[in-house]
Amino acid sequence: MKKQLLFIAIAGMFTSMASATDLYVRDLGAGGAYPTISAAITAAVDGDRIIIKPKIGNAPYLETVTINKSLTFLSENNFAKYYVKGAISIVPAVGRVVTINNMYAFQSDIVTSTTTLAGGRATVNIINCTVDGGLTLDNTQRVTANIFSSRCSGIARIVHGKVTGSFVEHLRIYEDAAPLATTDISIIGNEMPSGCIYDSTDYAFAFTNNDVAYTTSVAASGNSNLVLYGFDIAHMKVGSTNNVLNNRIYNETSGVTQTNRYAALYCEATESCVLYVANNILVNLSVNGGQDYALTAFNPTPTVVAVNNFSTKNMVFYGVDTQADNISNGTYDFDFNNNISTGGIVNTGINDDEYADIDLSRNDIGIFGGSNSWVNFYPPNAGNRPRVTYLNTPRRIYNGTTAMPVEATGISK
Repeated sequence: MKKQLLFIAIAGMFTSMASATDLYVRDLGAGGAYPTISAAITAAVDGDRIIIKPKIGNAPYLETVTINKSLTFLSENNFAKYYVKGAISIVPAVGRVVTINNMYAFQSDIVTSTTTLAGGRATVNIINCTVDGGLTLDNTQRVTANIFSSRCSGIARIVHGKVTGSFVEHLRIYEDAAPLATTDISIIGNEMPSGCIYDSTDYAFAFTNNDVAYTTSVAASGNSNLVLYGFDIAHMKVGSTNNVLNNRIYNETSGVTQTNRYAALYCEATESCVLYVANNILVNLSVNGGQDYALTAFNPTPTVVAVNNFSTKNMVFYGVDTQADNISNGTYDFDFNNNISTGGIVNTGINDDEYADIDLSRNDIGIFGGSNSWVNFYPPNAGNRPRVTYLNTPRRIYNGTTAMPVEATGISK
């Protein structure tokens, strides 16, 4: 019996070792590698890594890529991107984890296929990628999508996950389905030139240290009742507390007629919950009429708190329940070369250790303030070294605490 158990244990060990394999993809199958990404996927099993060598001159792999296994994709040349041009589709399945590193989706989108997951969830990780099109990761609910240190020139859509340290032209968060994830949604340290929409009742959210802008013309859109925003909150989770901290949210739109629907931060949610807005730069430039609302809470049900926010114009709120220590008609500047703030936003955020900057001084309003400063995320992959892309620790630790929850995500090939 002992010999039989020992044999089973050894066999299990070798089965485990053999289950994770590195498969190489090189142009024309050089060195015995696979000539296409699709061929490597066909040969792979769950847990394998597919390591892709960039082609000379960044020529793309021209193929349709369908990922239907739990796989990790990497560049053979550290931090150099491999180019892919074609339909790139991820097929979600319960328990499936797909991680894509260092891909350049050249003139292409990355999408999840439409399917139904029963009794579990899937995960998609997009890390240090460039996507010329969109990241449509909401076609299937119950998918946690994490976008780290990436660039998306189109619209990114998710139902749950984290977006950190990325350039996303426009971000949208939609409804998920049970079984829900056990964590909330985190949107931290991103640049979003065309705004963001949060439209989910499933999770609380943290929206921090993002640089968000929206500029358009109502006349050009042909819709005089258009909702115009930098960040639009359409729905929130009942009973939740949602944080909008240390962002710069900018909105400039011409031809406005419905003035209270025009704001840097616009909340139209009807759910009973809390929206806490603090340490933000809220700039709303009205053109051709309209009131310069920094924050509009269109419906009375959510409790909206606005404190220690800053504007270069007169700070005007609509529908806000509590407001204090907000600063109007100020001046400021960002030094992106040295990642520092100057002007009226320095040391004027909430004067509490819980919101302190990473140098432990009083909070600077805007994207360089607080513990999630842009310093943590930019430039991506500085010095071609692995780095932490997400770190969540308690803001305050009390006497008698015996366990401290910490969540961290890092990158290393």
